[in-house]
Amino acid sequence: MKTKLNQSKLKLAIASAIVAGAMGLSATSYAATATGTMTVSTSVAVSCVMAVTGNIAFNAYDTTATDHLQSTGTMTSTCTSGGAATITMGLGSGGHTDSSDSSPMRQMTNGSSKLRYDLFSENSYSTAWGNTSGTGKSFTGTGSLQTFTAYAEITAEQAVISGTYNDSVAVTLTY
Repeated sequence: MKTKLNQSKLKLAIASAIVAGAMGLSATSYAATATGTMTVSTSVAVSCVMAVTGNIAFNAYDTTATDHLQSTGTMTSTCTSGGAATITMGLGSGGHTDSSDSSPMRQMTNGSSKLRYDLFSENSYSTAWGNTSGTGKSFTGTGSLQTFTAYAEITAEQAVISGTYNDSVAVTLTY
């Protein structure tokens, strides 16, 4: 007996097999997922660096002159932007330990001879640059290099012997 194939049924069977096979191949299978959040954080501490970039060097002192002798010195600092800092100036190696914090007595020495001088935080020579946080030079960091000037003055008409006078002052940056 001869089996008669029906072409339309055969075409339908082949098309159905292709569609079913394609669905099996292209069907996306997903694995289960879960999500979370990772926190990222840090803290920024105030940090500073400082350098003395210009020492104070007075011209020759004339003991008979009636005008005070003035000079300047400079220091630079870079501090974290927004960070509070204070620069203080020590008494110096010739200073008195009993000097007032608001107006430290500083002296350059030549043997036993002493030549008094003062340091100021501004160019009007009226605000002493002291050795405490209250008498130091306070500032806020900008994140960039900042320059600070110390204004120095030797009082006129001091009776001292001739020679070379020196002192060494500690400059401290506190932040």
